[in-house]
Amino acid sequence: IQMCGLMLSENEGSTPSVIYHCVLRGLERLLLSEQLSQLDCEALVKLSVDRVNVLSPHRAMAALGLMLSCMYTGKEKVSPGRSSDPQLAAPDSESVIVAMERVSVLFDRVRKGFPFEARVVTRILPQFLDDFFPPQDVMNKVIGEFLSNQQPYPQFMAKVLYKVFQSLHTTGQSSMVRDWVMLSLSNFTQRTPIAMAMWSLSCFFVSASTSHWISGILPHIISRMGKSEQVDLNLFCLVAIDFYRHQIDEELDRRAFQSIFEVVSSPGNPYHRLLTCLQNVHKITPC
Repeated sequence: IQMCGLMLSENEGSTPSVIYHCVLRGLERLLLSEQLSQLDCEALVKLSVDRVNVLSPHRAMAALGLMLSCMYTGKEKVSPGRSSDPQLAAPDSESVIVAMERVSVLFDRVRKGFPFEARVVTRILPQFLDDFFPPQDVMNKVIGEFLSNQQPYPQFMAKVLYKVFQSLHTTGQSSMVRDWVMLSLSNFTQRTPIAMAMWSLSCFFVSASTSHWISGILPHIISRMGKSEQVDLNLFCLVAIDFYRHQIDEELDRRAFQSIFEVVSSPGNPYHRLLTCLQNVHKITPC
């Protein structure tokens, strides 16, 4: 294991790519054979995390497979099989902290990597988050990454957000989705420029929707990132009203929803148009 680690840690000129990939695959097979000691397994985890951080995208993505194998193998040893009882299936706080440190490596790779790297990592993130974390521990991270000005690929993070929200709906936790939307709205309205704020909110409301019709327009909305044409304004109002009508039950929450947009509303901006739509929400005539 130590010799393999030294080979993988050498610079690209010292270890050819063919050898690098062969060593990684060999270590992964050795791990899955369950013949390694706990100490060796921990060494592999550290090695794989270090390799995911290297500059070379191809070597980092190759190491990603080993890192995931290490984490899932360790998870299965701790709690083999999935318990039907959510309380019994909940991971302990120490394992959550360790997993959070490692998922931070993935978020860093999305921010710093090439587009194809971000696409690969964000495709596996939703299931990874679902397998290792209680929902309340990941929502702040996912929403924060989506909104971050340091995030060069918000279109990929929008898909992660959608899948995380839909997973919560599927498991009967729609109230948590609603609560997170309400808690985060003011952060979205403060985003600049306003075209990005409107786009982010549109993605947010679509992700939170329980309607298959609304969910179906997510790819189109994602493709409109940063645009502020009439169609974008119409879509923004449509998905915001869908959330308002179908997921907010309490009158107090509806007032809170409106007040958030009243703070940032001014004549001619998207929030002013949305408030006009909300006033007409129970009428037949379009806003």
